[in-house]
Amino acid sequence: MQAPNNNKHKGLIVAGMHSSGGKTAVTCLLLSALRKRNFAVQPLKIGPDYIDPGFHFHFSAKASVNLDPWIMGREHVVQAAAQFTENAFGIAEGVMGLFDGSDPENDSGSTMEVARWLGWPILLVVPCRNAGRSITAAIQGFVSESGGSNHFAGIILNQVNSESHADYLRKACSVLDIPVLGALPEIPELDWPERHLGLQPGVEQKLADAKKLAEIAEKHFDLDLLVKNFPVLSASAIAKKNTNAILAKFSKRIAVAQDEAFHFYYAANLEWLRQQGAEIVSFSPLHDSQVPENVDGLILGGGFPEVFAEEISANKSMLNSLKKTVESGIPTYAECGGLMILAESLKLQSGQSLAMAGVVPGMIEMTKRLQHFGYCKIGLPESGEVLGHEFHYSRWSAETKEANLWEVTRHSTGISRREGYCTANLHASYVHLYFPQAASLIREVLQLFPEKSARC
Repeated sequence: MQAPNNNKHKGLIVAGMHSSGGKTAVTCLLLSALRKRNFAVQPLKIGPDYIDPGFHFHFSAKASVNLDPWIMGREHVVQAAAQFTENAFGIAEGVMGLFDGSDPENDSGSTMEVARWLGWPILLVVPCRNAGRSITAAIQGFVSESGGSNHFAGIILNQVNSESHADYLRKACSVLDIPVLGALPEIPELDWPERHLGLQPGVEQKLADAKKLAEIAEKHFDLDLLVKNFPVLSASAIAKKNTNAILAKFSKRIAVAQDEAFHFYYAANLEWLRQQGAEIVSFSPLHDSQVPENVDGLILGGGFPEVFAEEISANKSMLNSLKKTVESGIPTYAECGGLMILAESLKLQSGQSLAMAGVVPGMIEMTKRLQHFGYCKIGLPESGEVLGHEFHYSRWSAETKEANLWEVTRHSTGISRREGYCTANLHASYVHLYFPQAASLIREVLQLFPEKSARC
């Protein structure tokens, strides 16, 4: 495996053969077990995902960092991995199947591409419900496509039917050059419901605690063999090392919506804001009555406002406060769910229409199918090319008439459309951005440079 030069930061990549094969469960089991062993671990998620990182946080008590090879590129991926695993062991959950990415003909944008860039070995999660010896042929195919067994740390046999089934599969896999590091049966604590954007977010359900998952991992995984060749650091030693850290000096206060309805944030985005001198002031559009006072900016991220639409619509004081805040001239960045709450109304699939803040003209309509799904590009004269991602089951009814923000081109089809809404101080769009890649634009939108003027 080709590793980046001078890469001393080590980690493990949990990859799958396809989506919904158990990657998140295995990742959370490992995070819980290593945390219980007092190892310093850093969860990471490959690809543009917000839901799985929420599970990572619950079980590791540490914000998960996204590594999106298409949006970030090699330099940013390697840099982020090195930064966030400097004092910890990285456990990165892959996206979809190992070789699935942004291009159907090669590894671009895939978990495999990130594994090659970082030089981290792969723990392959193999779905085994009702499977027999044939899984060895499938595994050998993955090994061949990757370039050799040296890319793999081991195999986890997932969803085995019984102990005897697990023993049978272990014997079948003995012909492989990759060790079987665990066999996991179907366990109630790992039976997490799915919804239209993947797993139902952890903040919306009662998850088992980390100690319970640690016990499951210790029982079904060979953790000693797994971590034997990795430089795992002690969490207590790291905590002691960080006690003398210098406190950041903030020059801006940015209100950030964070609750059950709004929680789609890249950890790297929030960290980037802090590096720009922004103090993040969290608030809840669901539970609070108004936007925090004395702030210099407002961020409304993505999430599931449609699931909590009735509660949001009933919180009139908050909706009025949002409208008043934006119309007062406070720099505002709204992304996907943020666009939805700022619209005049939100129409659910049931046909029920609920009033929202009324800043963005028109209605948001929930749909049964994904709209404009996938990676996209935006060319901006002053900010250069911005890369983003769309993932939503809704549409803005006034887009064809009112969209005035930018021209968005889908990566997969090359089709462009006018998208988003802006005023002198508002940037509202369905497109999710990675702030370090879109740094020039985000600085301008949030006026992190006081001398900068707004774009609209």
